[in-house]
Amino acid sequence: MAARRLTRRAFLATAAAGAATGPFVFTPAKAQSFNWKRFQGKELFLMLTKHPFIDVLEKNIPEFESLSGMKVKWETLPEIQARQKMTVEMTANSGGIDAFFTSLHVEKKRFWKAGWYHPLNKFLQDTALTSPDFDWNDFSPGARSGVTQPDGSISALAAFIDANVFFYRKDLFGPKNLAPPKTLADLEPLVQKLHAPPGIYGIVLRGLKNANATQYPSILFPMGGTYLKDGKAALDTKEQVAAIDMYSKLLRQYGPPGVVNFNWYECSASFMQGQAAIYMDGVNFASQFEDATKSKVVGKVGYAVLPSGPGGHFSPIYITGMAVNAQSRNKEAAYLFCQWATNKANAVRELMAGVGVGRTSTWDSPEVKAKPKMPADWYQAYQASLKIGRQGLPEIVGVTEYRDIIGVAIQKAIEGAPPAQVLAQAQKDFQEMLNRTEG
Repeated sequence: MAARRLTRRAFLATAAAGAATGPFVFTPAKAQSFNWKRFQGKELFLMLTKHPFIDVLEKNIPEFESLSGMKVKWETLPEIQARQKMTVEMTANSGGIDAFFTSLHVEKKRFWKAGWYHPLNKFLQDTALTSPDFDWNDFSPGARSGVTQPDGSISALAAFIDANVFFYRKDLFGPKNLAPPKTLADLEPLVQKLHAPPGIYGIVLRGLKNANATQYPSILFPMGGTYLKDGKAALDTKEQVAAIDMYSKLLRQYGPPGVVNFNWYECSASFMQGQAAIYMDGVNFASQFEDATKSKVVGKVGYAVLPSGPGGHFSPIYITGMAVNAQSRNKEAAYLFCQWATNKANAVRELMAGVGVGRTSTWDSPEVKAKPKMPADWYQAYQASLKIGRQGLPEIVGVTEYRDIIGVAIQKAIEGAPPAQVLAQAQKDFQEMLNRTEG
């Protein structure tokens, strides 16, 4: 279905609702029936982002219109354009958007501090607004924490959750009797055994600044590193040095030519064309690997969780969600849409289409098991990764600037600069940025 353009720009001066405090405890409604037509006749306006989750959702919006008696209009834009338009709308306090798709790994702290998210805590506890089968507790711990702010307010309902996983060429591993690495210590020896240029390179990862920041924690977290300690920058620790040393060395010694400038597109293309033995990135790329019209490695890819390390076992996750605009004059009606969009039935539809979700029950649903779109080990790796999920980027206002700072450090290290040296500069720049943006 084509996106419907927004037509309303009502200028309101609506104050943002106060944030809830304290831990949130969800108590399911006892009611046996739920009135979806409470706001029948209303019209909702949505700002959506071009995304696989939205591709599936848009096809089913007529179901919500029939269920609720409301009319839904929406606009779907690429992520950066959607964020720019949201910022213009919010800054103007127009109230022209009722609900929106939010990339929390970028917008969470910024939109919260600006007062653009309407807290959903009271709505979730209201039996007249939340269907008894919605079940907030069905979302994974990572999904719940990813939409929850420092003050306990819930800014969105989790939609798609991306998790970094380990992609590998089964046809290359098998003849050598190799298996995915259990620990970081196993990783480089494994890559070395598979490295056979120019036909096959041992590994491909993002090298380009900013883009590399979302994959770097696949090594940083298990190495024991973090971004902040007691609210201060923590980029020059021994764990950071060890992590950036490993990340850069893997690409410098075993990556394809030009990998220092690879974004996700170049990495996934290299892997799909059969040029790399190992790739660690977002699980959603698997749909391309299994597409016979694009990929040369269909049926040859294995999926596994990332290796653990001295600091533990983690998978960086990146969360999107459906949020209610704090300036909307239809907040409760908008919440009904967000609730429907992220309910159990839609989660099943998404997963059946190969789009990951944060609901734990979805992975065991009979529908998904009866018609799996992806290989069995994809589901296993994805589900296991969600269980060890950790927010992949620092939850700060200046997250995009942070990505540039650490991204430059990683890129320079790949080019051969000493890890401690590049991280010393990154530490200085990051702390200056925190002083400027987080006060």
